[in-house]
Amino acid sequence: MKKALFKKMYKYFVHLVSAMVLFSCNEKRGFKKNTIENVSFESPKSFIVKKENSEDSVVYSITVENKIIGYIYYGDYNAFEETTYFITEEKELFEKFKNRELKAYFSENMDRDYRNGIFNDNYYYYDTINKNIAQIMLPKKSNKGLIGIYFDSVNTYENKLAIISNDLSEENKEIFLRIFKTIKINR
Repeated sequence: MKKALFKKMYKYFVHLVSAMVLFSCNEKRGFKKNTIENVSFESPKSFIVKKENSEDSVVYSITVENKIIGYIYYGDYNAFEETTYFITEEKELFEKFKNRELKAYFSENMDRDYRNGIFNDNYYYYDTINKNIAQIMLPKKSNKGLIGIYFDSVNTYENKLAIISNDLSEENKEIFLRIFKTIKINR
């Protein structure tokens, strides 16, 4: 009885490993290499990367099923930062500005909340991608924020690179994080 169960478990394990290997091979074939100037990365074959008209930097749209889900910026571009709000400890200022274009937040400990990014829509952290330091941006909430990566200098002319997506589905987050890991900068 135990031998039969062991054989059954062994066959199940072999099939599972085979399926995982086959799936990973098919998944790899589902990606294509993209090159923008001296930067290359892999993206799903379903992603269409198209050069757009722009000034000051080169801009590419990322489209899936006729829907733009993100952009790639190469050239003169600023690092990620959230400056579309202000924090105040004064109730009068808060009341005056809370319904305007600039977001206003009331805080009893303004300095701490500002330093900790309490009111930011995104989390930010630094990571090393293929020996290059990058700033990664991920949304704090599932329905608000952006997914992105930013490199401060990708060549001798100090051009910058940013890839940003506003599609916040869990699947898209995983895909973009995978894309980020494949970025290679040829200096």
